[in-house]
Amino acid sequence: MDCKYRISPLLFAPLLLLSATSVIALDWEKEPISGTVNLNVNFYPDPHTIALAAGGSRSASEVGAHCRGYVSSSPDVDLNYQAGNHMLSIYAESRDDITLVVFDAAGNWHCNDDSSGTNPALQWQNPPSGNYNIWVGSYDASGDYPQSTLYISEKMPSSDSSSASVGSIEWGDNTSDWANDGECDDPRFDGPGVNSHNVIEDRYHDANDCRALYEQGQIYLR
Repeated sequence: MDCKYRISPLLFAPLLLLSATSVIALDWEKEPISGTVNLNVNFYPDPHTIALAAGGSRSASEVGAHCRGYVSSSPDVDLNYQAGNHMLSIYAESRDDITLVVFDAAGNWHCNDDSSGTNPALQWQNPPSGNYNIWVGSYDASGDYPQSTLYISEKMPSSDSSSASVGSIEWGDNTSDWANDGECDDPRFDGPGVNSHNVIEDRYHDANDCRALYEQGQIYLR
C-alpha cells in the first residue's frame, strides 16, 4: 500500500485530532531495527519468532495516552502480512516488564501492557492485509534494553486468556441519547475521546463512537 497512515474523518473533530507530535513521534517510515518479516495466511512455523532488545528513549504515550513504556523512534520489526480467514496475534515475552505498540495496516495505533503477567499481547479478529509496524517497549529509559522475544501467530497466545483483542470487545448498541456524536459515552472506557460526564445508563449503548475511537487509540477499557 502507498501510505500506511490514514486519517479517519472523525479525527477532524477538535477532541479527537492527533497532535503533530503524536503522528511523527514514532516514525513508521524508518528502517526497522530488527528487520522486516513477510508472512502469508497459514504461515509455518506458527508462531513466527524474532529475538530483539526492547525499549528506547521515546515515551509510548506520545501516540496514545494509554500507551505505556519507552520505545525507539524506529519500529523494532515491520510485518508485511497477507491476511486470510484467521486471526492475527502479535505478542512479546521477556523476564522484564515490557509493553507493545503496533501501527496496523489500517492506519490505527494499538497498545497493550501486562496482558499475561508482565507480557503484552494484541489480537485482530479480522486483520487487514498490509504493513504492521511493531515496537516492543520497556519501563527503563536509561538505555538498559531487556532481551525479549516477539511472536507473530494466527492463534491465541497459549499462555494468555485476557489479552487485548482488537474486535472482540462487546460494543453493544447505539441506543444512547448521545450515540453517534463523535465521543464515547460508555462509562466502561477512559481516554481523551471519552465524554467527561458519562452515566451508567449509557453502558454498552454507544457502540459506533466507542469502537471507532478505540481503533484510533483515543480510548481504552478501564
